[in-house]
Amino acid sequence: MNYKLQSNVRLQPLVLFQIIDAYERRSQCASMAVGTLLGRRCGDVIEITNSFTVQHKEQQVGELEHFKLDTQYATEMHELNQMSYPQEKIMGWFSTGKSLSRSAAALHVYYARESGEAQPLHLLVDTTLRGGRLNTRLYCAVTMGVPDGTRGLMFTLLPLLKMDIDSDEAVALRFMQKQVMHPTKQLGRLLPELVSVVDSLREIELKLDMVLRYINDVLARKRLPDNNVGRALYDALTSVPLLDAEAFRSVFNANVRDMLLSITLSSMIKTQMELSEKLSCLPNH
Repeated sequence: MNYKLQSNVRLQPLVLFQIIDAYERRSQCASMAVGTLLGRRCGDVIEITNSFTVQHKEQQVGELEHFKLDTQYATEMHELNQMSYPQEKIMGWFSTGKSLSRSAAALHVYYARESGEAQPLHLLVDTTLRGGRLNTRLYCAVTMGVPDGTRGLMFTLLPLLKMDIDSDEAVALRFMQKQVMHPTKQLGRLLPELVSVVDSLREIELKLDMVLRYINDVLARKRLPDNNVGRALYDALTSVPLLDAEAFRSVFNANVRDMLLSITLSSMIKTQMELSEKLSCLPNH
């Protein structure tokens, strides 16, 4: 499967935060962060929804650069992710830096096997913040060379990289934008006095008031009804599940147990990553 330059690639903001966090937490002997991109495909729409860091070793021997990826750790992390999000498949890999590294070809060969029939994508994130912004570039590899002769890879830039913002992430992004535009002294608190929750509830209240005014005007014959609006309201109302108190309590307790289990697993994975970073910095004997 070859990607077209007209392909619509959507990147979730969560992936960028994960890459930045991986770069900040990289080991002292690593100059960049490398990891796996996860997502899904639907026709010409390619959506990158998740990622995880993969430990690696970088060694400079003269003018040669040796790069070794911990493929066993990458496989284990992918298997764990499949238990929680089976719909997410391997889309490619990410790395940080100003330009493509010399290890890009070797990484492409590895992720080409992991991606199956699809061609892997490469997301390059420039964490140096040149020009005061986080530059991202998306590549796919094109085989080039002489038929029946020497062949190689040429990384082609995919120009259409769009960011898709869901409602949950939009709350966090609006809060961050508000803090940048109007900074406060409370920098260490992400949700001071549940300000974001209150703002979201006010926004929902305004929208509900607008819907109620529209319904009352239609019932009072002050305005003509719109079939499209009626269908949208019907779909919105029927999408909310009707649960009694006991069923809601059971679902809530089950979700709490799942959340506690996820926190425990994330702590174990964090400890494993810290041990891997320590071991990767040890000299080879």
